[in-house]
Amino acid sequence: MITKSKNLYLKGPKPAVLLLHSFTGSANEMRGLARFLHTAGYTCYAPNYAGHGESPEHLFASTIDEIWDSVEEAVSFLRQEGHDSIYVIGQSLGGVMALRLSNNPICQGLILLSTPVLERTIEGLEHRLLRYTERYFQFENRTKKWITDFIAVHFPRPEKNLIALQQFILQTQMYLPDVTQPVALFKGAMDDAVYHASIDLIEARIASRDQKKFYYRTADIC
Repeated sequence: MITKSKNLYLKGPKPAVLLLHSFTGSANEMRGLARFLHTAGYTCYAPNYAGHGESPEHLFASTIDEIWDSVEEAVSFLRQEGHDSIYVIGQSLGGVMALRLSNNPICQGLILLSTPVLERTIEGLEHRLLRYTERYFQFENRTKKWITDFIAVHFPRPEKNLIALQQFILQTQMYLPDVTQPVALFKGAMDDAVYHASIDLIEARIASRDQKKFYYRTADIC
């Protein structure tokens, strides 16, 4: 999931599916699902957000506005490819993006996987960046000392971008009453409590009359 990643585009005869990955994730996160759907005939597009699928320095520099621009560019790309309706699958932050796309007429349905709309702590978001940094450089076979020295220089992260991300997630609650498309909601036993509570909140507040919620136990995941 943390290797240098390219946008994934698989053409098929059926409608288009836009697959949106999580914070600190990449298009690789959606590769298996995209290939499965493509086998069933769907056109699948899984883009990388700004700064994602690259080095930690690029990820640090990306803002939530630039990430949102990446999502809008993905929609524009599918329009240019001749699709006037799409389905959106979002994982975590990708689900947040999917909810925000619900007011776009091109969006015909949503699948939300472990999607937060409640507060993610700044400490939790920074921890995601820290873990990504460690894994990325471990994959590059950097020494433990090199990684430790890098982290000492670059952490803690300035809070500005993390606060903006936190608020972007919270403000997505305003979109919920306007969601009228079919929606599938997924949460798993291994998710943090904020994801469970968020999925329940989405279920309660969206206007869609065509919604289903799925819960995966640990045994189901394994």
